[in-house]
Amino acid sequence: MKRTWQNIHRSVRMGWGTIAWVLACSACLWAAPSPSPAKAKPAAWLGVAIADVAPAEVPPAYGPATPEGAVAIQQVFKGTSADQAGLKAGDIILAINGVPLHGRKTLLDTIHSKTIGDLVELRIGRNGQASLQKMALSPRPEDMQSITRMLVGSKAPALDGKYYSGDAGTLLQNKGKVVLLDFWATWCGPCRATIPVLQAVYKKYHDKGLQVIGISSESLEDLQAFQAAGKESYPLFNDVGQLTTHQYQAFAYPTLVVIDRKGVIQRMEVGAHPLEDIEKWVKEYL
Repeated sequence: MKRTWQNIHRSVRMGWGTIAWVLACSACLWAAPSPSPAKAKPAAWLGVAIADVAPAEVPPAYGPATPEGAVAIQQVFKGTSADQAGLKAGDIILAINGVPLHGRKTLLDTIHSKTIGDLVELRIGRNGQASLQKMALSPRPEDMQSITRMLVGSKAPALDGKYYSGDAGTLLQNKGKVVLLDFWATWCGPCRATIPVLQAVYKKYHDKGLQVIGISSESLEDLQAFQAAGKESYPLFNDVGQLTTHQYQAFAYPTLVVIDRKGVIQRMEVGAHPLEDIEKWVKEYL
């Protein structure tokens, strides 16, 4: 074992240690497995690989860096919260939730203190400018797959919140229809790309028994401001307190949920999808 760690240390000194794989934002790559993995709480995931950035290497346009420096994104994993929020390789993370980064520890400690579905706000440096970017923390892929397998085939949980545009009623009132739920956020690029697709599907199949409901847990003010510039005609639902989002474990955006005429979840899909795919999923149960 001693020889093995010496070899690892030698490799790190050669440059392999510049990347910290923030899978589930876990700082420890070599941690012993949990004694009860079946009961382990799914870890929140940012979904990027990072490298340390010394204070002198942080561009002055981004403001003064702490003595510990910041971190640069070296890779964004497809389908993760970071990908959905539009983060890119080369971005420098300067602060999280208003707290300047004191090296990677600030970032990792903050993520470790959160749970799946929590929103974080990153201050990002890109192309000489700094901006704020919100994102929701999602489960690791293996956790998401387990959740999907668990929910598909089960009765769809009730919606807990209120409509802020249109009113489709409760899921119980929609029994006999095929319901397509879209869990989304205004800051999510793939979500915005999905809206016109859902609009087209809704217009085409609403009279044939399809109900589309957009669900977001953002503030009502943000949602209404976004809607004022949009053209969505299907009902929009505000998930106050994220109760519905937690029930469906929909922490990667967008998440599409297809519920059949009997009120049973038949499909859960994460990410943006073309019209042909969504239309196929809907028609299967109409």
